[in-house]
Amino acid sequence: GSRTGGPLRSSGFARGRRLPAALGIFLFALVSLFAFLYTLPKETVLSPLRSALADRGLEFGCEETGFVFPLGLRCGNAVISPRGGSPLSLDTVVAAWEWTGLFQWLPFHLRAVRGPASVDIRTSPMISNPGKVRLRLLRVGSEDLGALFPTSAGTGFLIDSAELQWKRAGNGSISGAGEGSLSWLRFPIPAENSPVTEAELRDVRLKFSIREGTLLISSLTGTYEGADVEGTGEISRFLTPSRSAVTFHLRIRNPMEGRIATLFNLVAKNAKNATLRINGTLQAPAGEFQFF
Repeated sequence: GSRTGGPLRSSGFARGRRLPAALGIFLFALVSLFAFLYTLPKETVLSPLRSALADRGLEFGCEETGFVFPLGLRCGNAVISPRGGSPLSLDTVVAAWEWTGLFQWLPFHLRAVRGPASVDIRTSPMISNPGKVRLRLLRVGSEDLGALFPTSAGTGFLIDSAELQWKRAGNGSISGAGEGSLSWLRFPIPAENSPVTEAELRDVRLKFSIREGTLLISSLTGTYEGADVEGTGEISRFLTPSRSAVTFHLRIRNPMEGRIATLFNLVAKNAKNATLRINGTLQAPAGEFQFF
């Protein structure tokens, strides 16, 4: 019995020693890599990020750079701007490769912070053309995105929170879903006979899905001047705001309540119902009241 047990115990002991040794080598290599990256010049560190943004017509720079363990880059006092456009200042930008994200196939993580506003983007490994994306917004307003997302006069918004996730199929089509909430959403009312020049929806809640590049809003609720509003809509080509097409049909559920009753008295004294249509692009939407 001792002749057979000895070699087995020896091989098991050897394997037991190899595991800590391999772990030690891995940690040593990881720390060495981190130390090497930490000593690289600022321009060398930023070059890949700048190149990726330049391909999309954006210029990027920051005053402070540093590495985030184990594989991440942090930029402080960053500035991003479209070529020839106004700069957008950011408190911090962190781009990192997170191993834990592999479980959801979203290992690349980009986070930008500007005051209370933050944008989180997680993508699949091919960053330039990801097959899967998850986007989260928190306290993002139209003023925060003014340089990258200019809007027409009288248009604005404040997103409390929003989450959107989509996947790209082999044929290039995009599908996904999400939901969000806005403190307010404002847009102009250009009709000559309208007693108001702009409308502002409050406490907006959205549920939506994505089909072939179109954002389909299955539910929108909110209030306008104290009256409840509900409806549906869609935004085609939403990933290119300047070329998008917005169509919303909103019903004002209790138009005789709140200050909207003033509109009825001024425009349509005999009307019992009202709708609000919104058309245009994401950057230049326009509303129109209809009474009946």
